[in-house]
Order: sequence, then structure tokens, then C-alpha cells
Amino acid sequence: ENLMRLFGGGGVRSNEGNSMHFGRVFGGKTLASDLFVHRCVNVLVHAAIVQLVGVIATLLFSPRQQYQKTSSSKSQIQQQKKFEEHSQQLSILTKYLAQLLFAFHPVHVESVANVANRPHLLALLFNATIIDPNVPLVAVAVLATTGLLSSETAIFQYPAIVLTMTAIRYRELRDPNPQQQNGKFESEGLESKQSRPPILEAIMSVLPRFVLLVAISFTYLSLRHYYDTLSIPNGLIRPAENPFYDKLDKGQWTTARRAVNYSYILSLHILKSLGIELIGFSHEYGYDCIPEIRIQNPKLDGRGDGDGGAEVWMMDMRLLLPLSLVIIFLVTTVWCWFGWGLTINPRKYDLKENFQSTKQFEKNAVNCNEARTERLLYLSVFLSWMVTLFPISGILKVGTFVADRIAMASTFGTCIFGGRLLSSFLIGNTGRNDIKISNGDCTTRALAENTSKTKIIKIIPLLYMLQNQFARRTHRRAAEWMDSATLLKSSLKSCPRSIKSNLEMSKIYSGLVPHMLDLEKALSLISTAESIDPTYCDVHYQYAHVYFQQSKYLLFEEESKEALLCPFTMGQAMHNWNKYWKVVLNSESGKDGGSARKRYENYMREIQIEIEKAEREEREKEPELQRKGIDFNNGETVGKNEL
Repeated sequence: ENLMRLFGGGGVRSNEGNSMHFGRVFGGKTLASDLFVHRCVNVLVHAAIVQLVGVIATLLFSPRQQYQKTSSSKSQIQQQKKFEEHSQQLSILTKYLAQLLFAFHPVHVESVANVANRPHLLALLFNATIIDPNVPLVAVAVLATTGLLSSETAIFQYPAIVLTMTAIRYRELRDPNPQQQNGKFESEGLESKQSRPPILEAIMSVLPRFVLLVAISFTYLSLRHYYDTLSIPNGLIRPAENPFYDKLDKGQWTTARRAVNYSYILSLHILKSLGIELIGFSHEYGYDCIPEIRIQNPKLDGRGDGDGGAEVWMMDMRLLLPLSLVIIFLVTTVWCWFGWGLTINPRKYDLKENFQSTKQFEKNAVNCNEARTERLLYLSVFLSWMVTLFPISGILKVGTFVADRIAMASTFGTCIFGGRLLSSFLIGNTGRNDIKISNGDCTTRALAENTSKTKIIKIIPLLYMLQNQFARRTHRRAAEWMDSATLLKSSLKSCPRSIKSNLEMSKIYSGLVPHMLDLEKALSLISTAESIDPTYCDVHYQYAHVYFQQSKYLLFEEESKEALLCPFTMGQAMHNWNKYWKVVLNSESGKDGGSARKRYENYMREIQIEIEKAEREEREKEPELQRKGIDFNNGETVGKNEL
């Protein structure tokens, strides 16, 4: 039954109204119907992911080993021991800091506190479990499939899974257990030149897992395509939720303008993943929370309009955000390629004195290339976790605009690398004293050391960041999610021009929360929502609800009629409409009763005219819809026929 709901189409779409909810078979409610129990389940799932963050951080940044000849001097042995102790401390600190960052990350509140977002937690849980390259292939297949059944966004985590596997395997091959491969690393020769490079060995090692994940993805997407559930029907995506999705199709945007606007949206999610919130927390970032970016504006003339004016280029300051991220990425890429350290000119120093032999010099050069490969591989791993933000890049048609839950998976990578950076900041990084040869120059870096006083100075800003920027914000955001009124107030604070937030807040003041009843304030919020977008037809149902409580029955009738013509409120409005007129018409007496019947008949004629108009427009569009492969007999048409 679950598989039929996953790929069959009818049940899930009709109940949830969103084809992107297909596959959330394991993301439903668990145990009892008590909300507290559901939230406890989400907390436990999140705690399990925190543990997995620590496991993957340890595998990805495992302690290093330095291998010396058996004839090493006493000072070299002491240096090796100091290096290994420092590397062990760095690995442990990386693990715990990564776990703390993930546990306190404020972006996770929406996925944990809101039971409906449990699929995102489950998908990340199952996928994070298979990152370890030593997990059996059967378990990989089962867990990866279960992740897709939890949430369709799990498929965007597969590139990160494969690259993280490769980085872990590469680390293992570059730093193997000295007891298992003692002879290989004690030799002075360059046998590694005859064997395959470690990066190639790592790729070949995880290749079967990569093929398995590709096969699972292909099967999943093929079945969804076969059952026509691969994309969301246009009627289910609304400007109130995603104001940018259809501007290109309607000819309002060019491709370049779409790319510019979505680059800003993508940058906001990247900052969310890093724990930086620019526009404030909100459970809804719809129309008109984030105004579109206009690159080109007409120069106004003296009449105050655009006629007769030449166009000039205007830079929106928000574009500095994606540009800054691109610059940071380029600088990081350059550093990963060249590294850093102290420069030694071999023309000033004798190679035999510094490196003992040309053979040792060449071996250190090989180590340098491996270190560069490792840096680039780590950069690729980090970027692959950013790829999980692909659904909101503007390429796919999705109903989500800006949402904390979308950034949930990307924080898995940012917290691990953030933990590594913070641990290196606190106790210094470990180097291998690798040699970099470039244009005759040699570069090496010594082991960084920190005094106790320096460590204390560094710990203070770290504790401040964890306490103020993460723990406090997470606590405040979790408290807001505990109550609908505080949640909507925070949303309006961040997005005062959000249509949905204004309309939802009006429901609070119109009786949803009895002690906050304020009908005039509710009407003000509804009016604000209508002024932002007059085509947002949901407001009519809410108007009718308020007018009925104010005993303004004529206004109630007018707004109820409009609510009946809105496909998104039709079902609820129809129930109230029939119930209202049944009482009014049955109690008709003399003049008043005749007046009520006339109003009812006039309303029904107006409704019938609108229905016929809509059906005529749909018949005109039918050939075009069929040419595009769109089902003409959709849910909206059925609703109108029922009416």
C-alpha cells in the first residue's frame, strides 16, 4: 500500500495537495497523536544525527601519523610523539565542536519543533548512516531507499554522500594503520610511484557504492516519471508561497534576471547553513517578504514616469551577497591549490643539508601533491553539502521559496568543517611538514603551538558565539514554535508584507485563540493581505468568517460568494454557504423571506456565470495543455463541477 501511495499518485495528491509530498511514506506521525510525543520523537532523531555528525567528523579528520626511520634520533622521536598527541587532540576537539554546532544550530528548530518536517530529519538520518565506506552494500541499499521514502529531497544528498565517502577513504589510505602496513611506510623508496595514487584507490574503493546510489536514483525518478508525479502541478504553486516561480513563464523575467534573483535566494540559504540570518526567522517567506532584485531601472523624467527617459544601470546592494560568496569561494580554491607556509629558496640552502638526499626531497614532493589533493577534496566535500540546496536554486519547479528546513542537510557539512576550523583556531593545526615545490621554491609549515594564555583568549569568543549566536537564538526560536501566536508574530516581524502571515495572524484574532479575540484587528490584517496582492482569493473566506461574527450578514454573503469561486477555499466555503442558506431560506416569512431568496438566486446566477466563464477558458487552453502533456481533468475542474 505504501509503494502504491509512493508511485501511484491519486491518494497522496488528493489528500495533501502537493505532488512533492510523494515518497514521504516514513515521514508521517509516529506513536500517539499527542503533539508532545511527536516532538519528543523529532528530538530523538535529531540527537541521533548529532551522534552521526561526531562519527563522520572523526572519520573525515582522523588523527594523523608520522612515520620515521628506525634510526631516527631522539629529537625526531619526541617530535613525532608530540605531533601525534596534538593530532589526536585536534581530532577529538573537532568531533565535539562539530556536535555542539549541530546540536545548537538555530536552523534546525523548524524541522524539529514542526512535526510535519520530520521527513527532512529522517532522510538525513538514513543518508548520514551510509556515509561510512565500511557500511555493507546491502545496508546502503536499504537505508538509501528508506531515505527516499522519507523525503524526496534525500536524492540531493547523494553527491555529498559519495564525496564524503571518498574523502574518508582517501584519509585512510594516506594515513593507514602503521601496524598493518609498517614495512611499506618505513621504506625510503618511491614504490608509491609504481602503484596507483591514493586518490584513485579511494575512488575505485567507493565506486560500487556510487553505482548503487545512481541505480536507486534512476529507479526512483523513472517510477515517478512513469506515474506523472515528478513535478508539482502549476495550480498548486502560488505566488503567496513562491513569488518567483512563474515570472519567467509569464514573460515578466528574462533568464538572466531569474538567475540574479535566485542567486540571492541561494545565498540566503548558504548563510542560514552557516548560522547567519540576514532577514530574520520566519516560517513563511512568501510574497512580498523578499522583493525582487531589479538590475535595470528607467531614468525618470520631470513628469515622474518612465516615458522619455534613458535606461541606466542600477546596482541592488543585495547583489553584494552572492558576489562576496563567489569571491570567498575563489580565494579558498586558490588556497587549496597553493597552500601556505614558510618559503625556503633551495638556492640559498643545500638540498643535502635540508632534505638529506635528493630521494627524500622527491618523496616530500609527492607528499606535497597528496596534501594538495586532500585540500581540494575537502573543498569538494564542503561544496557537495551545499548542493543539497539545489531545490531552491531556481532550476527546479518547487513550491518552497525560502525555508529553514531546506538548509537542514547542508548544516551537516558546515558544522563538521566549522568544528575543524574552530579546533584549529583553539589549539593550532597539525602539518606533516610537507614540502611544496613550485618554480624552484620549497614551502614547509611547522607545527603550530598555543600557550595556555592564548587558548583562554581564543575560548572566550568561541563560548560567546555558541551561547549568544546559537544556543540563545535556538532557544528563542523554539519558544516561538511552541505557540501559533508567537510564531506568526515573529514571522510578521521578519516579513511584515507576507500575505500568508498577515492572513494567518488574522485567524488568531478572529477566534482561533479565544483570549486574543479582536475582530477589528483581524479585519486590518486581512485588508493588509489583500492590498499586497488583490488576486489572493483566500482573503474572502476570512472576511466572511469575521463579518459573520460581527452580524454583518450581507457582507458575509458577498464574501462567501467570492470564497466559493476561490479553488483554495471552495470546500470550506461551500459547507458554510449551504448551512447558512438552509437556515435563512427555511425561516423565510413574508417580505424578509422573499428578499433573502432573491439574494440567494442572484448569487447563484453570478456563481454559475463565473463557472461557465472558467470552463470556457479551460476549453480554450485544453489543446495547449494536452500538447504539453498536462492532465486537463485536474482537481480544480472537478471542484467546480461539484459546485
